[in-house]
Amino acid sequence: MALTPFRSPRPISYLPIPEPLRRREAKTLELPPGPRSLTLTLSFQRDTPGFLRDVRDRYGQIASFFLGRELFIAAFDPSMVHEVSVSKQRSFIKGVGFERMRKVLGTGLLTNEEPIHLRHRRLMQAPFHINRISGYSRTMLELTRKHLANWQPGSTVEVGPEMMALTFDIVADILFGTDIKGDTKAVQESMHIAIDRIERTMLPGLEKTDGLPLPYFKRFERAADRLHHIATRIVNERIKAGIKRDDLLGLLLDAETSDGEKLSESEISDETLTLILSGHETTANVLTWTFAYLNGRPDLWNGLAQEAQTILSQSDSEDFAKILFNAPIVGSVFNEVLRLAPPVWVAPRRAVDDVVIGNTKIPKGAHVLISQYVTHRDPRYFTSPDSFLPERWVNDFEKTLPDGAYFPFGAGTRKCLGDQFALLEGRIIILEVASRFKLNLIGGFPLAQPRATYRPKGPVAMRVSEAQL
Repeated sequence: MALTPFRSPRPISYLPIPEPLRRREAKTLELPPGPRSLTLTLSFQRDTPGFLRDVRDRYGQIASFFLGRELFIAAFDPSMVHEVSVSKQRSFIKGVGFERMRKVLGTGLLTNEEPIHLRHRRLMQAPFHINRISGYSRTMLELTRKHLANWQPGSTVEVGPEMMALTFDIVADILFGTDIKGDTKAVQESMHIAIDRIERTMLPGLEKTDGLPLPYFKRFERAADRLHHIATRIVNERIKAGIKRDDLLGLLLDAETSDGEKLSESEISDETLTLILSGHETTANVLTWTFAYLNGRPDLWNGLAQEAQTILSQSDSEDFAKILFNAPIVGSVFNEVLRLAPPVWVAPRRAVDDVVIGNTKIPKGAHVLISQYVTHRDPRYFTSPDSFLPERWVNDFEKTLPDGAYFPFGAGTRKCLGDQFALLEGRIIILEVASRFKLNLIGGFPLAQPRATYRPKGPVAMRVSEAQL
């Protein structure tokens, strides 16, 4: 019987994980300055984004510190981000947290290392080409309208759970079609447990605790296995029945290189789970933040409502996706929320050899952190960096930024393959909500609960009123 991802060893084709550099071994190294407090780990865990930003403000664009007695180096300057993620990316592998994530997602794009990662990416590029993604726009709109039919003016909605449910329906329908209908509840429940356990991994070595015979960890194992079995069954049933369907699963099954190479059944199963996790939870978080930020900008609510009238009236056009991508107000709003609340707010890496980043030698084995949250708040490139100012994105502002200054979907060969899917889906949902309603926060602006993703804390309750056109 084949091992499930939860019990599978790290693929031998991956580069080996180098031994960590511990405090004693690092004493002889010339390290960048950084905090050395005895309570540093507690401060890091309490508010990791705030900790990293404080490190940048106090020690500069590159800094070092120790967590779990292991060396971490944080690099914040856009040029350093570009080196880590693009020009010198081969000197790094995935960092803390990804071994635990692989227990759920197996060898999917999110967790994969080379050489498997590049092979999968090449096979999956065609299904995620913008022309193919554009064909899903009407499905996204139909499912959004169906979901919003349950909202009524004068009622209160919990925007977080609502966006989670909506984005799950969209990715499940586009990925599996009707195949997943009977398993929707099981997948949602298991994915919720898996995401919770994955997101609590920011310190090195925590993945070793997953074998403990405690209910908390056993639930993680059962959830991971349940997801694996459901995805595997759906893929195998589709293959056995010989069904040809134009959903994303059908495209993955047909994906083939010029020399006839295809994804295996188990690889497709892993990729479908990766798409479910990355295709709904991250987008739902960004949308929840979007409606919270819009609460203080009635001018933008009104602008979006007017833009929605123009854009959504063209939903039958063959160029609907292109029209959406050219919509200025919703595009600026979404870009600004991705800047302030990037779903992936930190990208942990591990140096597999000695490498120089920003004139600083990074020793083999060091943990390296680049952070969208911190770099997106660099006042050199973003005036009033903590303010929600979508108008900054007019006149092709993004093109004026240096490489590495704005990277909400990552960069290099690790850039999210589904970025266009998420951008299209987000624009559709924002415009459709704005065409019908205006939302007002009940209580204050939500606090952040940053773990593996930058999520708002709590359900984010908002009062629904009619759109004012």
